[in-house]
Amino acid sequence: METTTILMFCQSIVQMPVPEYGQLVKIRENGRVVRKEKRIIYGNPDLGDIETTNVENYNGILRERIGRLVRKTKCFSKRKRMLECSLHVFQFYWNFINEFKRRTSPAMLEGLTDHL
Repeated sequence: METTTILMFCQSIVQMPVPEYGQLVKIRENGRVVRKEKRIIYGNPDLGDIETTNVENYNGILRERIGRLVRKTKCFSKRKRMLECSLHVFQFYWNFINEFKRRTSPAMLEGLTDHL
C-alpha cells in the first residue's frame, strides 16, 4: 500500500510525457489492401497522423543507400555487428549531415550547428 502511494506522489510531481503511438493494420484480400484499421496504442494521437508512409520511405532509402540491404548483392555483412555499425553510420549521416536542397542540414535546422 505504501509503495503505491509513493508512486502516485512521484507521478504527480514529475509530469512524464506520454508517448503518442498508433498502429495501422492493413487488411488484405487476395494480396490487395482492401481497408486500413487505425488503432491507438498509447496516448492520444490524431488518427490522421497514423500512417506508414514515413516508415516505408525510410526503409526504401535504407535499401537504396546501403548496399548490404539490397537483395542479390555482392556486398553483405558476415557479422551482425558490422551490419549494425553500417546502419548506425548511415543513421548519423542522415540525421545530422545530410544536406537538403536549401543548403541546410538537419543539425542546422535543430540549431546544433551553423555550417555544413
